[in-house]
Amino acid sequence: MKTFYLMRHGQTRFNEQHRIQGVCDAPLTELGIQQAQTAGAYLKAQGIIPDELYCSTSERASDTLELVTGRTDYTRLKGLKEWDFGAFEGQPEYLNPKLQPNGLGYGDYFAQFGGETNEQVRDRMEATVRQILENSAEGSTLLAVSHGGAMAQFFRRVLTPAPDVRGMKNCCILHFTYEDGIFDLLSIYNPVEETYVYQR
Repeated sequence: MKTFYLMRHGQTRFNEQHRIQGVCDAPLTELGIQQAQTAGAYLKAQGIIPDELYCSTSERASDTLELVTGRTDYTRLKGLKEWDFGAFEGQPEYLNPKLQPNGLGYGDYFAQFGGETNEQVRDRMEATVRQILENSAEGSTLLAVSHGGAMAQFFRRVLTPAPDVRGMKNCCILHFTYEDGIFDLLSIYNPVEETYVYQR
């Protein structure tokens, strides 16, 4: 069995300004830096020392990972990037369409504007995470920093049934086990607010 932690990045300038932020990037705010440090303190207090570290190629993810772990021996992977929102990138969040039911997120809405469908996000997230886990040693612990929309589509792809969880805040941590190709989500924890969003 392997242990996999999937974390959202800390607050960014675009988060603070309520702008749509997918493949475009913005730096962490002072609050985002503090959130990452708090998440790092939580992992340390829990005795969680990852054997392998991963993040998306976005600066907000790599900066978060470095603040959380104090390490630079990580791998950046495009497959862990946020949903591509096409022409909506950087625009005010009020332009987002309503979320679709049954965990579909925005469905294929953004494809007509040069972005991704939810199925494309699910495909690349699942393929990327499975590859790193299949290539890791038995009994290892892995930590990856990614993005809220991409993380939500990932767990809705690999879990049946998937928990009805929306709006994971900055630096929320999903705790999975992985064995024989099967993911099990044990919890979603918000170390900033010290609360469980989900616990099995």
